Amino acid sequence: MTKNFNILVNKLNTFRIKFYSYKILKGIILTFFFLIALFTAFSLIEYFIYLSSYIRKILFFGFVVFGGLLTIQFIFVPLFKLLHILKPIDIKSSSVIIQKHFSDIKDRLLNIIELAEIQDQTYSNDIVLASIDQKINELRVFDFNQAVQFKNLKLVFIYFMTSLLVTATVFVVNKSVFTTAPNRIIHYNTHFVKPAPFVFHLYNTDLKATKGEAYKISVECRGNELPGVVYINIEGNNYLMKSTSTGRFEFEMASVINPVNFYFTNLKYKSDVYSLGLLPNPGINHFDVAVKPPSYTGLSVQKLENIGDLQVPNGTQVEWKFLGIDIDTLYMELADSLSKGALQTNNVFEVKHQFFNSSGYHVFVKNDLTQPELALSYSIDVIPDLFPEIGVVRVQDSLQITRFFFKGTISDDYGFSDLNFHYNINNEDSAISIPVVKNLTDQEFYFSFDFAGITPTSGTVSYYFSVTDNDVINDYKTTTSDSYIFNIPDRKEVSESEKEQFEKLENMLEQSEQLANEIQNDLQDLRLKNMDTNVSEWEKTQMVNQILSKQSNLEQLYDRIKKDNEKLNNYLNSFNRQNDEIREKQQEIEELLDEVFTEELRQLLEEFQKLAEEFDSKQLNKLAEQMNFSYEDLQKQLDKNLEMLRRMKVEQKLQNVIDDVNRMAVEEERMAEEVNDKLGFDDVQQKLDQHEMELEDIQNQLEEALQLNKDLEKQMNFDEFEEEFKDIENSMQKSKDQLQKKNRKKAGSSMKETSEKMKNTAFAMQQMLNSNMMKQNLENIENLRQILSNLVYLSFEQESVLDKLSGVSANDPVLNELNRQQRRIKDQSQIVKDSLYALAKRTPQINSLVNNELISMELHLNKSLDEMSEGLYPNARASQQYVMTATNNLALMLNEALDNLEKMMANAQPGDQQCENPGSGKQGMNLLKEESESIKQQLQQMIEQMKNGNSQQMGKQMGQSLMQHEMMQQMLRQIMNNGTVGSGTRKVLQEIDDLLEQNRRQLMNKNVNSQMVMRQNQIATRLLEAEKAEMEREFEDERESRSAEDFQSNPVEFFEYQDKKNTTLEYLNRNSHQLNNFYNNKYKQYLNNIQKE
Repeated sequence: MTKNFNILVNKLNTFRIKFYSYKILKGIILTFFFLIALFTAFSLIEYFIYLSSYIRKILFFGFVVFGGLLTIQFIFVPLFKLLHILKPIDIKSSSVIIQKHFSDIKDRLLNIIELAEIQDQTYSNDIVLASIDQKINELRVFDFNQAVQFKNLKLVFIYFMTSLLVTATVFVVNKSVFTTAPNRIIHYNTHFVKPAPFVFHLYNTDLKATKGEAYKISVECRGNELPGVVYINIEGNNYLMKSTSTGRFEFEMASVINPVNFYFTNLKYKSDVYSLGLLPNPGINHFDVAVKPPSYTGLSVQKLENIGDLQVPNGTQVEWKFLGIDIDTLYMELADSLSKGALQTNNVFEVKHQFFNSSGYHVFVKNDLTQPELALSYSIDVIPDLFPEIGVVRVQDSLQITRFFFKGTISDDYGFSDLNFHYNINNEDSAISIPVVKNLTDQEFYFSFDFAGITPTSGTVSYYFSVTDNDVINDYKTTTSDSYIFNIPDRKEVSESEKEQFEKLENMLEQSEQLANEIQNDLQDLRLKNMDTNVSEWEKTQMVNQILSKQSNLEQLYDRIKKDNEKLNNYLNSFNRQNDEIREKQQEIEELLDEVFTEELRQLLEEFQKLAEEFDSKQLNKLAEQMNFSYEDLQKQLDKNLEMLRRMKVEQKLQNVIDDVNRMAVEEERMAEEVNDKLGFDDVQQKLDQHEMELEDIQNQLEEALQLNKDLEKQMNFDEFEEEFKDIENSMQKSKDQLQKKNRKKAGSSMKETSEKMKNTAFAMQQMLNSNMMKQNLENIENLRQILSNLVYLSFEQESVLDKLSGVSANDPVLNELNRQQRRIKDQSQIVKDSLYALAKRTPQINSLVNNELISMELHLNKSLDEMSEGLYPNARASQQYVMTATNNLALMLNEALDNLEKMMANAQPGDQQCENPGSGKQGMNLLKEESESIKQQLQQMIEQMKNGNSQQMGKQMGQSLMQHEMMQQMLRQIMNNGTVGSGTRKVLQEIDDLLEQNRRQLMNKNVNSQMVMRQNQIATRLLEAEKAEMEREFEDERESRSAEDFQSNPVEFFEYQDKKNTTLEYLNRNSHQLNNFYNNKYKQYLNNIQKE
């Protein structure tokens, strides 16, 4: 190509560069124009309209797409073509553009380009080039760059500046148009609300809720115009919010389980959209509890599931195992602000704690995103191990008052470790362990203790029981029972008390004797006034009431005498050991006191009271006469008992003196043996001083006994032993002198000498006492023989009068002689009576049966005399028959008493006395059987004699049989009245007595037949039944009743004997049941209520 053509091409290339530069500048201006215009338009539209998210999204992406397209089309495409990244326009295209600008050029520029492209060889190359040059020269005048005029951009620039000015004006006027509206378009997903006349202020700063829990949203409207109603829109649903105050609203989501979006609206304006997020919620879905009580309670381990409120014993260890979700940490807070962290093992949280007090506990859980939250709240009620309880019932032995029987109940929550009996004397404590069942919570115990066995032997003893539970946790707890006091008197106190009580007994016996004498005089006055018609019935009634009142006082007084005497005997036997002989005499006197008010006297009093109500003067006189004899006998018996008491007291005091001297002799001998080995001089000196005091006390007691001896009707012959006691005192002083000289050998020798003197003195006293008793027994035997002889004589004399009286007519002069003989018998019976009463004061074997027969004999003697003087001879013969019966009964009784005395004299040691009661026990049954067999044989003989027609001797035999019947009835009644047989035996004996009475009446009517023998056979059968019943009762008594010594070794039997059929609350308490604490408290409350009622 030619040079001109190359220049042309370069000019075209320059044009093309300018052309694309123009395009780029124009594209930039247009792009910014359109973008600014659209930005301003979209901002204004969004600012005023608040387009929805969807439209804003279209605007945003439309703006971006449109802007991108404009940029690509008007900027990047020309730029890439300029840079030849894209294919730029070719020369022809450029020529076309230039040709459009320069119309003069026409097709010349295009022709040049086409000529340059001719490849056909047809045309000459030179011609072509010349043509090209020619045309180029024609175009030299044209500057192709002028085809592109930058001034043509003026209009576009004006539009651009106009839009920019409008935008700037809007910005200046309200810059929020370009700050808020574009922001809302850019954040097209965010919901923007058109500004209202008020704003919604959300109080919740942390929009995070725990999963599954409630969440409360609080909002406040602030502005000039506040809405009255506000709704919360949750996921497209409006819910009315609760107004709490002006402009303040709340809404609670009950259970948030998913994230939620919400906004507030009054249906005209709405707030921004908020999002409520979720936090993981830690929680416990299961837990196990292991309750491990202390081992001493004996309770087993409890395993529970999902049970938090517990009731456990004190010291129990509780273990929890918790399972849950979203838990990183678990801990427990107790009521005492103690916090215990849980040990985590494979998603299991374990907590242990030992409880000593009731406490609430709270379980807290948390994770990394949550604060500690209360998951569980329960309480543990700790059942305290209370102090053990003890209750004691104390019973004093009625015979041995130093011995006590105890029955106690102990109770505790879980058991016992120890039970003790404590006693303290002279500040010295001692304890005796009592066995208990360790694990039995409610139980009884029995215990007996004799304070006579403790040392020292006198002083004040305080004693109580203590029980200790098995509470290891609280170091065992002890409860004591009520404290009791027992005073053990010394010898001086015993002596003073004995003297005081005996004087009281004497006074009461004298009062009773005086009262009996007053009653007897009143009865005599009543008889006299009954015969006096001037005395009013009211006055007689008053006298009867007065007699009955005095009788009641007499019985009460005598009951006190018996009780006080028994109390005195028990007191002496407990604190001053009596020998067997004294004890037997005490028993004899107690039996005599029991027999004073006989059954016959009581029956007379009952009959007297009935007659007094009817006031039958005749019958009252008759009964008063009988009672007069009974009260005369009563006075004799009271006088006898007083004399017997005095005699026994003398013997008792003398025996005590002898025993004390013997005791001191033994102590002196022991001191003599130990003085060189064990005891120091001071100890021996102290004991010798004590012996001196005791010796002085013994002499005083001997003096009191001798003084009391002077009050006896028949005094004992007893020496004062002044020389012997003085010799003993000198010997004791010698021992003390040797001790002061520290001469052990001589002191011991002197003590042995003192001991021998004491033994000799005691032996002499014992011999003198035994001699007195032996002499007394011999005199009693002699007197009994003499009385028996007199009774036999009286019986024969009475029989003689009875026989003579049977064949005498009313006008026979012999009647005067018979009256004199009957009166002589009466006078002689008085001698027998006085002798018997005198003998009874010294002989306890003469009991109330003898007195009853004496009364019967005297009564019927007086009656027979009256009947003979009135000419009632048949009645007089019946009374004489009764006299013979009473005389013969007396003879039999006294003969038996004589045999007993002779046997005692033959078998016992001098001075020993026994009281055998022939009407009691097995021996009495044997005598009854022998007597029954004898009566039966006698009846059979009389029936045989009647069959043979030999009836001359029938009268005598009938009298003897009648006497035997009455004797047997007396023996029966004595056995029934002395309380030695059981109720079953007594019933059988009563039937026998009825059968005997029927036979006796037939004998009185002289009607002897075979029916009487049949009754006697029935009597024999009944006697066998009675004997069998008594043997069975004795066997049961042997099993159920025990002596005091047996009870001492086994006090359980004592209380079972006392309360065998007693069912009390103690037995309810004894039936221990394992109850939980609630029901155990109810049970004890129930028992307490019963006790109060």
